[in-house]
Amino acid sequence: MWLSLLCLLLSGYTSLWAQTPDSASSPMLAPKVIKGLIPIPVLYYTPDTRLGVGAAVIGYMQLPSKRDSSYTRLSTVRLLADYTLNKQMDQQLLWSVFSREEKYLLRGELRHRKYTDRFYGLGNKSLAANEEKYEYSYVNAKLGLLRKVGRYTFAGIDYQLTNYFGLQTDAGEATGQSILLTEQVPGYRGGVNSGVGAIFLFDSRDNVAFASKGILLEISGYNFGNTFGGDFNYSNLNTAFSKYFQLKPNHVIGTNTVLNLNNGTVPVMRMATAGGDGILRGYARNRFLSDNFAGTQVEYRFPLYKRFGAATFAGVGDVFEKSADISFSNIKYSFGGGLRYALNQQQKLNIRTDVGYGTEGINFYIVIGEAF
Repeated sequence: MWLSLLCLLLSGYTSLWAQTPDSASSPMLAPKVIKGLIPIPVLYYTPDTRLGVGAAVIGYMQLPSKRDSSYTRLSTVRLLADYTLNKQMDQQLLWSVFSREEKYLLRGELRHRKYTDRFYGLGNKSLAANEEKYEYSYVNAKLGLLRKVGRYTFAGIDYQLTNYFGLQTDAGEATGQSILLTEQVPGYRGGVNSGVGAIFLFDSRDNVAFASKGILLEISGYNFGNTFGGDFNYSNLNTAFSKYFQLKPNHVIGTNTVLNLNNGTVPVMRMATAGGDGILRGYARNRFLSDNFAGTQVEYRFPLYKRFGAATFAGVGDVFEKSADISFSNIKYSFGGGLRYALNQQQKLNIRTDVGYGTEGINFYIVIGEAF
């Protein structure tokens, strides 16, 4: 019922606010910028937050070329504020903006969040019975600037600064004590995480919100630590590769492979995870934590009726401290499906509901945007 009400509201909002070029205008006039605003009453659910309510505004834009009739791919800016039944609060400004001719790509985030998280211990064999909760707040800034260096290819730098504060731990029901506190897991007192990284990006997707063909390859490496005013000294390497195949109009198969490697003193809030609404959707985001993660997934997306679509997905992966920790007996798998509702049909901006199944049961998500 909640999703039906949300979709009804959204259909009214999108028709009022979406803007496109005037197709009846004279060809002698300069091409117009494609732009629009989509106000969204936010209603979502994840295992880590339970029900969340709030409001968001998504702004989108495509700039016309000065050389031909083409446009840049979709630029988006999202402003969000919400509150969850787990007494979490979140205010976020997120942007990904192409300049004209896609010469530059600006990406970033400003965020304040008060969060209640769960911790089960470290490694891919941690026990669900050891669950404990801990609370913390953080403010963060991510500022990235990439320059086009070839067709579909960008390179640039990224700066990240996060201050974790007000951390409070609770004793686990099974252990009667806080593992975070007794084992002094890095970050158990909060602290500042600050670092600089380099990014390489190859992006030939036809649509950055809902690709039907093309490739996305992103490789990034970061150095965090005292040099940049941080409390945690470690290096981080990320690789994400996605490829999309269009079987027929609006029927798409997407594949996604992710690698997250860390070396050094990584705070618990930044450790590699197996689970969440992006990959291995059958597990809560922090169910398994360690220094590293590797995983892959495949998803089939197809239309249903008017603004509604659907998807099925499956994936495997795991966290690990060293490669020897990975074994077929421990590896995590996940499969499931979900519905899609187009906030804007032309730009293919979707809200999705996913149900994922893993070795420990089912998890349910309602979020804005595709998993990859």
